[in-house]
Amino acid sequence: MKDSTGKNYPEADHFESSHPDYPIDKYLSLCDVEKFLDFKYFIQKVNERSEWSRGLIKEYNYNEHALNPEVEYFHPTITYDDRMVYIMENIVSLPDSELSLYNKIGNTIISHFYGARGIHSIATRDNNPKTAHVNFEIYHVDEKYRKFIRNNLFLAQQAKLPIYGTTELRTSLFGAANALEKSINGNKEAVHAGNIMDWVAWLGENGMFDRMINSNSAEETFSILTENSGIGSYYGYHCTTSNSVNPKLKWDNDSTFVRPGPGAQQALSMLFPTATSKQITSGDLVVWFRYNQKFFGFGDIIIHESARNVLDSVGKKILKVDQIEMTTYSSEVGLCQYGIFCKLRKDSKAADRRKVARVNNLDIESILEQAERKHFNTLNKVTLEDFF
Repeated sequence: MKDSTGKNYPEADHFESSHPDYPIDKYLSLCDVEKFLDFKYFIQKVNERSEWSRGLIKEYNYNEHALNPEVEYFHPTITYDDRMVYIMENIVSLPDSELSLYNKIGNTIISHFYGARGIHSIATRDNNPKTAHVNFEIYHVDEKYRKFIRNNLFLAQQAKLPIYGTTELRTSLFGAANALEKSINGNKEAVHAGNIMDWVAWLGENGMFDRMINSNSAEETFSILTENSGIGSYYGYHCTTSNSVNPKLKWDNDSTFVRPGPGAQQALSMLFPTATSKQITSGDLVVWFRYNQKFFGFGDIIIHESARNVLDSVGKKILKVDQIEMTTYSSEVGLCQYGIFCKLRKDSKAADRRKVARVNNLDIESILEQAERKHFNTLNKVTLEDFF
């Protein structure tokens, strides 16, 4: 059996895919096997780096600047992704009596739509991640509460706290949120850090959260999300998979439904150089790789036993299935990050700029209180100067 370069791989004749609908011969002729080995090298290094940062291995060695510990990559495995782990530990695993399923949906959505790691504490002015949740059930009912959340987001910007992730474009989200705000309040608050929060709350009130709760599949959830202007394929797919860690919902992160984002599509075009654009964008190549990953040696990448699942407050596993191999979601993420790596390995300056917006070990409550006092004093000073 030959790959796209014409190189023969007789071992493929005896390889058995782990899914009957995705046999090895379905797309092997379109792929560059040697390029897949480079993809494996990248995933292996990212995995080693994560294990080293957690203290699970003593050393992490790298030969390329783009793989140094300061350059940010999202780990394909959700149990190594700090945003996903945050959602599992502090949002979806809480009892419904402490945080309703409706609010679990909303708070999971804003973790991605805003993107910065401390967004919940910033929005609620609460340092405790177990209680730092936006109450979407009262958001547009209690105007005082809405203004409190919006003010916190405004003050965070004044204090130069990150509220948006720096590795993703939010043009469509800003456009939809700002348009909604303008239609309600005119130009007064047409551009504000709280507009995405208002918009997400409005989507919930218009039935999106309840429809997601009742959805039977990842594909159905994707359709529910992307019906809304501003939520395209990228945010629709990743919002779907962000919510997949919620054990109360009916889909997981290994559905055969995939919508590869721009980064993953670029990687697929390198790995499958003779594939058509339709094949690259459909997600079918991602699924094929997921079920044939061991042919390319990905079975040699072992996830540490401590990182195969996440435990809730009583020690129960949150995920229904231990993460021991690349799922369809992790395959899409891995491809996306590999595409980024291929760019950064050629551009050291770009690699140095690759950072994730984090809020680590900061007293958010104190910082926002200080920013509020400073803002109040500034307003009073302007008023007095105008008076005189």
